[in-house]
Amino acid sequence: MWLAASLLHVSCMVFLASANQTEQQNDNADLIAQYAQRMQEATPKATVTTEPQPTKKEADPETGASKRATEMIEHTPTSLIPLESLERHVPDPEQALKDTQAALEKAEKRIDKERLAAELKYIGVINRPKKLRLSLEDALRRTLENNFAIRVSSYNPAIEATRVVEAEAAFDAAFFTTISNNKVDRPSGSPFVSTKTQAFNSRSGIRKLLATGMQVETAYSIQRSSTNFQYQTVNPEWFDQFAVTFRQPLLRGFGIDVNRSQVRLQKLSQRQATQSFRRDIRETLRSAEVAYWRLVHARRNLVISAKLLGSFEQIFTFLDERKDFDVYRIQLADVRARLEASKVDFVELVANVRIAEDQLIALMNDPEVDLADDIQIIPTDLPLHQPVELDEVAEVQTALDNRSEVVEAKIGIDVARIQVGVSKNQALPQLDVSFSYTVDGLGGSHEDAFDQVTKNDYHEYGVGVEFELPVGNRARRAALQRSKLQYAQAIAALKQALEQVILDTNTALRQVKTALWQIEPSLNSANATEDQVNSIIARAERKDYLTLNNELSTRQALAQARSSLLSSLIDYGIAVVDLERSKGTLLKYNNIDMAFDDSDDPAN
Repeated sequence: MWLAASLLHVSCMVFLASANQTEQQNDNADLIAQYAQRMQEATPKATVTTEPQPTKKEADPETGASKRATEMIEHTPTSLIPLESLERHVPDPEQALKDTQAALEKAEKRIDKERLAAELKYIGVINRPKKLRLSLEDALRRTLENNFAIRVSSYNPAIEATRVVEAEAAFDAAFFTTISNNKVDRPSGSPFVSTKTQAFNSRSGIRKLLATGMQVETAYSIQRSSTNFQYQTVNPEWFDQFAVTFRQPLLRGFGIDVNRSQVRLQKLSQRQATQSFRRDIRETLRSAEVAYWRLVHARRNLVISAKLLGSFEQIFTFLDERKDFDVYRIQLADVRARLEASKVDFVELVANVRIAEDQLIALMNDPEVDLADDIQIIPTDLPLHQPVELDEVAEVQTALDNRSEVVEAKIGIDVARIQVGVSKNQALPQLDVSFSYTVDGLGGSHEDAFDQVTKNDYHEYGVGVEFELPVGNRARRAALQRSKLQYAQAIAALKQALEQVILDTNTALRQVKTALWQIEPSLNSANATEDQVNSIIARAERKDYLTLNNELSTRQALAQARSSLLSSLIDYGIAVVDLERSKGTLLKYNNIDMAFDDSDDPAN
C-alpha cells in the first residue's frame, strides 16, 4: 500500500509540475492581452448619438480648448531641435571658448569687447592643463572593464557554479579502506582457551549513491588470525570475503527528483546569480550614462550662466563709469544685486561640474583616470535631440520578456516547487529494502583464500526490510506546510514583479513623453526671449530705469529659458535610458553583447 501511494504521489507531482510550467508560460501572454485591452479602452472612440449637436457658433469654448490641449499633448514631434540651435543656445564650454574668442577678435565696440572678455574669463574657469576627451561609448567601455561593483558581482555566478559541482559530487563514487591489527597476550586458566592471538583485518571497496536513492557498495575483506591454541587446525587462518550490498528506499528518499533536488536547487541559484549579475551591470551602466549626461548638463549650464554673468558685469561696469552723470543709485544697486546673485549661482555651477566629473571617474574606476588627478573631462557626445518611436504594448512586452526581476521571480517559484516535492517525500514513512551477496574463502594463506573466493564455492545471501513511522510526524508535516506557504509566496512575488515591471515601464514611457513634449516649447521660449533681448538692445537709446530693468529681466529670462531647454534635452536622454533599463534592454541599446552561461535556462 505504501509503495502504491508513493508511485501515485510521484505521478501527481509530475502532472502538477507540467501544469504549473504551462500556467507560467501563459502568464505573460495574459498580462499583455489585458494591457493591450486597457490601452484600447483608454483611447477615445467615436460615438453615435441622436441628440442635437451644437452648431459651430454654439460650440462650447471649454470643450474646444480641452480638445486643442489634448491634441497638443498627444502630438509627437517628428524632429526635436536643429543642431545649430542646440549649439547656439546650449554650447559646450570648449566650443563656447572658440566662438567667444572669434567674436572678440571681430568685435569693434567697446561694450561688446568687455562683455565677450568677461564671458571668456568665466567660461575658462573650469579649464585645466590635463584634459580627457571622452565619448559615451568610451565611458561605458571603461566602466565595464574597471568598475569595482561589476567586478565584485561577477564572482557570484562562478561561486554558485562551484556549489553545483559540490551538489553533483554527492553521486560520485567513493573509495574506502579500513585496516586494523590486534595482538593479545593474556593468561588463561583453561587449556582450551588460547593465551596468544593476533588478528589482522582489512576491508576496501567502493560505495556510490545512485540517482534513485539506492546505495551500492562493493567491498573485499581480508582477515588473518593466528593463535597458540593447539587444537586450531588452520593456523594462521586467512578468511577472504567479496560482498555486494544494495539498499533502496521505497518511500522516503525514493526517486530521481528527490535525490537530485540539491543539484537542481544549486543550478537555479546559479541562474539567480547570473540574473543578479545582469541587473548589476545594467544598473551600473545606467549610473555611468546618467553621470555622463549630468556632466554634459553641468558644463553647458555653466556656459549659460557665464554669458549672463558677463552681460551683467559689462552693464555694471558701464553704469559705474556714468554714476556721476546720468545713472541713478537705484539702477546701480539693482544691477549689482543681480550681478552678485549671478556670481553665487555661478560658483555653485562650477562646483557641479567638478562633482559630475568626480562621479563619472568614480564609476569608471579607470586606473588611467584617478580621482586625485586634477583632470578636465570633456564629453564629446551631444545630448539626444532626435525623437524615438514608442509603442506602449510592445515596450511592456519587451520588459516582461527581459527584466531580470521577472526571471528571478520565476526561478523562485521553481525553487519553491522543488522544496514542496522534497518536503512531501520527507513526510512519508521510511521503507527501505536491502540485499547483500557475499562470496567467502578460507585457507592457510592469502592465495588459498583468494582462490576459494574466485571459485564461488561458498556464498551468502541477505535480504532486509527497514520500516519507520514517526508518531505524529509533526516536524516533517510542519516543514511541508512551510514549503507550501513559501510556494504560494513565490507565486505572489511573481505577480508583484510583473505588476512592478509594467508600472516601471509605464512610468518610464510617461517620462520620455513628458521630456519630449517639453523640448519644443523650451526651444521656442529660448528663441523668443533671445529675439526680445536683441530688440531691447537695438531700440534702447539710453538706459533709464525701466529700460534697464526690462533688459536685465529679459537677459535672466533668456538664461532661464536656455537652462530649461538644456534640462529638457538631458531629461529626455536620461528618460530614454531609464526606459531601456525598465525593459531590461539597456545593454542591447548601448550595443553591448556579453556572454552569460544560461545553458540551464529553459528559455534558451
